Amino acid sequence: MAKFDYNIIVIGGGSAGLVSAYIASATKAKVALIEKNKMGGDCLNTGCIPSKALIRSAKILSYIKRHREFGIKSAAAEFDFPEAMERVQAIIKKIEPHDSVKRYTDLGVDCFSGDAKVLSPHEVEVNGNILTTKNIIIATGARPTIPSINGLGKVNFLTSDNLWNIQELPKKLLIVGGGPIGSEFAQCFARLGSDVTQVEMSPHILTREDNEISLALRQQFGREGIDIHTDTTCKTIVTEDEKQVMVFEKGGQELRVKFDQILIAVGRTANSKGFGLENIGIEFDQHNRIIVDSYLRTTTHKNIYACGDVVGPYQFTHMAAHQAWYCAVNALFSPFKKFKVDYSVVPWCTFTDPEIARVGLNEKEATRQGIDYEVT
Repeated sequence: MAKFDYNIIVIGGGSAGLVSAYIASATKAKVALIEKNKMGGDCLNTGCIPSKALIRSAKILSYIKRHREFGIKSAAAEFDFPEAMERVQAIIKKIEPHDSVKRYTDLGVDCFSGDAKVLSPHEVEVNGNILTTKNIIIATGARPTIPSINGLGKVNFLTSDNLWNIQELPKKLLIVGGGPIGSEFAQCFARLGSDVTQVEMSPHILTREDNEISLALRQQFGREGIDIHTDTTCKTIVTEDEKQVMVFEKGGQELRVKFDQILIAVGRTANSKGFGLENIGIEFDQHNRIIVDSYLRTTTHKNIYACGDVVGPYQFTHMAAHQAWYCAVNALFSPFKKFKVDYSVVPWCTFTDPEIARVGLNEKEATRQGIDYEVT
């Protein structure tokens, strides 16, 4: 029988990777965790934690402006954007120890900081060292998708990754994308004081939600002064009178919107290539996500598993953790025992105001799948 350095090597220290390593270490398996950037991944550093912290500041400001609705005769607030951004970083720092190298080292995980390269189904190189393993779990996450817009590369555009570095509130913010990320930030920055324009190429914002839900949120955005353009395509970015201008096409007509900052929020692309998987025959779908079976094993190597945003189909922190359980347990106990991943009841929430939440199918999905449903 072959002898390996590790039972499992986990590549990626975000939500999926951390849960995989935690579960494996709890069984006293020999585990290595490789992360090239920050432990905690997107959720801690650029996603759930910072966005919800900033959204909370915006929501409190909104309540203060609406104080008469709550029986409060007088209320006012002086808002300081740099201080709000400092608060965001302070919250990240408070949570960081939970996802730290120290914590996972104390749990018995060998943590490596560096670029992983998969050499074979049982070999991973990091920092010049070759580690051998019985199983590999790929949990490398995803990154913001950058659309092909003429002139975009010439401007300092924002994404959910680098947004947290700004210290000045944009006066005129253009948001490209009407999904959950774009919609959350549209309302958030409008409440903080930005003049926000949101552009979506589909007929509705939040296209995965039922149409009446999307419409209700759009109406709320309109009441808050957000300028929304759906069925609209971004064509090019130009400079006019020393101002940045996005040129759109909508219904065969050309529109122009000036902006100080532009936030790109059109989806996320899986981090699946560039570290060896393509060299050992791993298969990817049209979105670069790793193709896996119902046990979250890759189709070509049954000892290589994948979970989280690099797989999809649900790019949520809780779903990354959900998949991680199946990866870790199946990797450790297969072929004696293995479990098919269960997506029958998936909860999710978009943190707009009002929040849009559901569990399982909505009407749109039930109709598409031919499933009978009842509206109560």
